[in-house]
Amino acid sequence: MKRNYMSIIFIVFIIGLLIGILIKDYNKQVSLYVNKDKFIKNEIKSTQKSIKVMGKEKEKIEKEIEILKSKNQNSKVANQVNTLKEILGYIDVKGSGLLINIDAINDEMGNIANSIDYNKILLNIVNEIKVNGGEYVSINNQRLNQYSEISLAGNHININSTPIAQPYNINVIGDVDKLTDYINKKNTYLDSIGNNYQLRVETKIEKNITIEKLNIINKLENIEGE
Repeated sequence: MKRNYMSIIFIVFIIGLLIGILIKDYNKQVSLYVNKDKFIKNEIKSTQKSIKVMGKEKEKIEKEIEILKSKNQNSKVANQVNTLKEILGYIDVKGSGLLINIDAINDEMGNIANSIDYNKILLNIVNEIKVNGGEYVSINNQRLNQYSEISLAGNHININSTPIAQPYNINVIGDVDKLTDYINKKNTYLDSIGNNYQLRVETKIEKNITIEKLNIINKLENIEGE
C-alpha cells in the first residue's frame, strides 16, 4: 500500500514537472512572438519615418528645381532683352570687325555727298556688309538700326537726322572670318565704287571696335538728367 502511494506521488511529481516544462516553453514561445511583433512594429515605424523624411527631401529638391528653372527662364528673358537692345542700338557694343574709310580720291573732287547719295553708295555698302558677316554698323559714329535713314540734306548726308561729312568712316562688328573673306575677294562692291566713282576706299580688320548706342538715346538721357 505504501509502495502504491509512493508510486502515485512520484507519477504526480513527474506529471507536474512535465506540465511546468510545457508551461515554461509556452511562455517562451509567447514571449518570442511578442518580441517579434514589437520588432516588426518598430521596423514599420522606422520605415514610415524614413518615408516622411524622404518625402520632405523630395519636396525640397522639387522646389529647388523650380527655382532653378525660374532663374534660367529669367536669364533667357534677360538675354533676349539685351539682344533686342543691341539690335535696336540702345546699348553700346564691342567686338571685332571691319573698318572702312571712304573719301574723295583727291582734293580737286571736293564734296562727294551728292555722288554718295545719288548712287546710294553708303546704303549699298551697309546692305552688302550685312550679307557678309556684319551685325552692327555705324557711319561717322551714327549707329544704324532698321529705322535709320541715310539721305541727302543740302550739301551733306544725314543719318538719324544728324549731318555727317566726308570722309565716311564705317565701323562694322560681326563675324571676322566672313568679313575677312569678303574684303579679300575681288570684284566686290567696294572695289567697284573705287573704280567707278573715283573714291578712295580703305579697309582694315580690327580686333577692338566699339560702336556706341544711337545718339538719339544719348540725347534723351541728357534731357532726363537735366
